[in-house]
Amino acid sequence: MPSRRVAPSLLAACFALSLCACTEKKAEPEATKPAAVEAPKPPPPPAPAPAKVERALKECAAPVEIAAATAVKVGDRDAKSAGYKLTFEGKKADGQLVLGVLGPINEDSGQNMLALKKYVKFFEEDKADAIIVTGDVGEVADGIARVLKVLAETKLPVLVVIGNRECRAEFTDGVNLAKKEFSNIINLSETRAVEFPELTIVSLPGYHDPSYIPCATGCQYFKSTVDEVISMAKEAKRPVMMVAHGPPHGDGSQALDYASAGGNVGDPEENRAIREGNIAFGVYSNIKEAGGRATSDAAGTTQLKQATPSKTLYLNPGPADTMGWELNDGTKSVGLAATVTLKDGQASFKLLRAKPMTPAEKADAKKLDPPARPGAEGKEGADTGAPVPDKAAEGAKVPAPDSKK
Repeated sequence: MPSRRVAPSLLAACFALSLCACTEKKAEPEATKPAAVEAPKPPPPPAPAPAKVERALKECAAPVEIAAATAVKVGDRDAKSAGYKLTFEGKKADGQLVLGVLGPINEDSGQNMLALKKYVKFFEEDKADAIIVTGDVGEVADGIARVLKVLAETKLPVLVVIGNRECRAEFTDGVNLAKKEFSNIINLSETRAVEFPELTIVSLPGYHDPSYIPCATGCQYFKSTVDEVISMAKEAKRPVMMVAHGPPHGDGSQALDYASAGGNVGDPEENRAIREGNIAFGVYSNIKEAGGRATSDAAGTTQLKQATPSKTLYLNPGPADTMGWELNDGTKSVGLAATVTLKDGQASFKLLRAKPMTPAEKADAKKLDPPARPGAEGKEGADTGAPVPDKAAEGAKVPAPDSKK
C-alpha cells in the first residue's frame, strides 16, 4: 500500500493545539463572600410602670369584695350580709319604699338634739322604712353616737355616710359606740351597697377635694372609689340611689352644688358615675345653701316640685343643723329634713322646714346640751355650740363648700 505523507504544516498545527490544551488552566470559581453580620440590636426599653391607682383608705371606703352570706338582724328586720353588701328581705305589700333623709347635723347641741326628735316624728308620719344621714354628723365620737342613737330609737335601719368634716377615727368610734346599743345602724363606709326589694343604695363616702377636708385624718375618695360605685350600680337588679356627702357638678345657680361664694363646686366624677352606672336617684347635702330642693338631672337645670313622681331624682335635703343658713332660694333655714318615696320605678320628695324655736323649746333644748368635753374648748369643729369661722371671711382662696359654719 502506498504511504501517505502528512503535510508538515498540519503537524505543526496539531502540536500547537495539544500544547495549548495541556497548559490551559480551568478558571477557579469566585470565592463566596461571607454574609454580613448585623450589629446586635439594643434591648427594647422597659415597659413603663403602671400608673399608681389612688385608693381610699379601707376605714373610709371598704373595698367592694364579696364574702359568704350570713343571716343578720338589723333592728327588727331580717337581712343577709355578704362582704360589702347588705340585703334586706321581705317586700312590702304596697311596693313602696320611703326614706327619711338628713343633711349635716354638725354637732349634738341641745337644739339639734331637740330638732332630731321633730325630724323623727316627720319620718314616722310619712311611714319611713329607713333613715339616711348624708355626712357631717358631728366631730367627736361621743357626739356622733348621741345623734345616731336618737335616730336609731325608731328601730328603722339608719344608714350613715362620712362627710368631709369628720376625722375617720372619730366617725368610726362614734358609729360603733352607738351600734353597741342599736344594731340597726349601718356604716356606709363598711357596707357599700344596701339592697332593699325596691331599691339598691350605693355609697360614695368622704369627699373628693382634700382642700376642704379640715381634719388631717379625714376621708378622701378617688376615681377608683367612683369606679366602685359604677361597678355596684351596673350589678344592681333594682333601681339605684347613690348616697354621697358632696353633690355632682352642676350648671348654674339652681344646681345642688351652687355655693354662694364658689359657684358650682360639685365633683364631675359623680356625673360620670350617674351616667355610666345609670343611677336614677341620689341624695347629697354638703352645699348647705343649695339645699331644700331636688332636680331631675345631675346638672341641676330642671327643678322638681314636691310630691311629683319622676323617673330620676337628685336631692339636696339641706342642713339639719338648727343654726340659721341663708339658702339660694332666698329663704332662711333653721333646720331641714326630707323624705323620698319610691314606687313603680319613680321617686318623689317632701320637705320639712323647721320653725325657729320658741323660748320654751330653747329652755328644753338647753337640758339636752352635751356635757363638757375635755379639750373641746377653742378647738375648731368641736361640739361646743360655737360656729366654725367662715373661711371666706378669713381670706381663703375659695370658701369651703360647707364652710359657713
